[in-house]
Amino acid sequence: MELKNKVILITGASGGIGAAAAQRLAGRGMSIALAGRNIKKLESVAEDCRTLGGVAEIFPGEITDENYTSGLPHAVKERFGGLHALFNNAGVFETGAFDQADISRWDDALDVNFRSLLHLTKAAIPYLLENGESAVINLSSIAGRMTFGGGGIYSATKHAVHAFSGCLFEDLRDRGLKVSTIYPGFVDTGMTSGVAGDRSHMIQPDDVARTLEFVLEFPSNACPTEIVIRPQFPL
Repeated sequence: MELKNKVILITGASGGIGAAAAQRLAGRGMSIALAGRNIKKLESVAEDCRTLGGVAEIFPGEITDENYTSGLPHAVKERFGGLHALFNNAGVFETGAFDQADISRWDDALDVNFRSLLHLTKAAIPYLLENGESAVINLSSIAGRMTFGGGGIYSATKHAVHAFSGCLFEDLRDRGLKVSTIYPGFVDTGMTSGVAGDRSHMIQPDDVARTLEFVLEFPSNACPTEIVIRPQFPL
């Protein structure tokens, strides 16, 4: 995909990986639709994108609100004239042993990490398929390929993203839709603030943003459907 003047919708765009992705792609001339809850932070990211030469607008809302997700792709098209890529980045890091779990928090994690992704992707597909070439990039986690103690809901939702992405690719590959899943290990963001270790050894948000850029620019005759990113050095 030639990135200049193309439109990407990024969820969880107020900080961390989402903000890094927005800034990197804005520097390549993309138009950035920023989705998230924190209006002040979204506006700050949008200003950074404009400084880097991109066009950016905010679309604040609650990702678990089906009314919001169902209308979001249309709102993006109304503003920018089209939609070429969707980066499903929004997520929460909920952990804890199952026998001690507050199941309502697990329900919330399921809503944010997977159910909202389904609803938004479903709403976006008709707009994406209007183009000859388009992409859905889903952020999973290394936990989407393994399990660990206390990771029941987080790992389960990320495994769900893994499975859904593979099936979506098979469903729509012949219509030009690239579907790629990124599986990072620990990334140095607020979400991992409670993780012990040397944070300089963690994956940086821009490392994931570079991976997103790689997927978008990959030749149209092939698709990198799964990309695992691991820290080079132990934490």
